[in-house]
Amino acid sequence: MIRVVVDTNVFINGIFKNDEFCKTIFKLKSLNKITFVMNKEMQNELLFTFAKILLVANEKTNTDNLNLISLMATLSKCLWQVEEIDHIINTNYCTDDTSDNKFIDCCIDGDVKYLITQDQHINSASSQLKKDGYDIEIFSPMQFYTSYKGHKLI
Repeated sequence: MIRVVVDTNVFINGIFKNDEFCKTIFKLKSLNKITFVMNKEMQNELLFTFAKILLVANEKTNTDNLNLISLMATLSKCLWQVEEIDHIINTNYCTDDTSDNKFIDCCIDGDVKYLITQDQHINSASSQLKKDGYDIEIFSPMQFYTSYKGHKLI
């Protein structure tokens, strides 16, 4: 099974914006083709962001139109059987948004080769990570899925 670190934006874009490639990442997980590796900071950010979006959406609609149970079930499926690791290392590869370092840290702490994100701050760290000897490949959801389907991932 391929172990991956997935940025919060992939969850949000797959669940709330119906991004097809983000949803394919969840599909691969549900088929046990990949497993998500997370640290507590990543889980906390995801839950906080998810709750904030739901609260804002609920205030805007002022109705019960949001299918909260369905959305929570989707999030639960994404977080089901996640490999949780301790956050040990603290890097500073994402200087423009230091909160993004937790995803790179998770890859290093968990010896995870693939980081799936749609965040430019993390993408810009790729060359420096390689220079520093870290074998971490940073993919967009589309790039990851294309590489997966093309059997280019180890």
